[in-house]
Amino acid sequence: MITGKVIQEVYKKYRKCPSTLERIEFSLLDGGISEVHNIQFQDNRLIIGSIDEKSPFHSLPLNKIHGIVNFEKCVAIVFHSSILFLDKKENKVQIHLKMKKPNIWQRLSMCFCREK
Repeated sequence: MITGKVIQEVYKKYRKCPSTLERIEFSLLDGGISEVHNIQFQDNRLIIGSIDEKSPFHSLPLNKIHGIVNFEKCVAIVFHSSILFLDKKENKVQIHLKMKKPNIWQRLSMCFCREK
């Protein structure tokens, strides 16, 4: 099961892009999951056919991928501030967006500007 703690660990482990694309396990996208999601590689981009063409997650630049992680029921494609979870058996996709935490000045401002 993928919990919030697991997601945070994935972000921590794949904090930066690898030095070369060979370090990313693209082989996890081969086989059944490739067929389920109609995955293609074109012009240094990863095209996910199961995601609408209008979505920013349909066509992804390979050099922005931080890692690919295999889970029991899905494969995760990790970016700096988002993770795509591709189901292995169905063409379901879930997206986790990493929210930017407010800095100390923003938190102080929120405390003083609250309406009563």
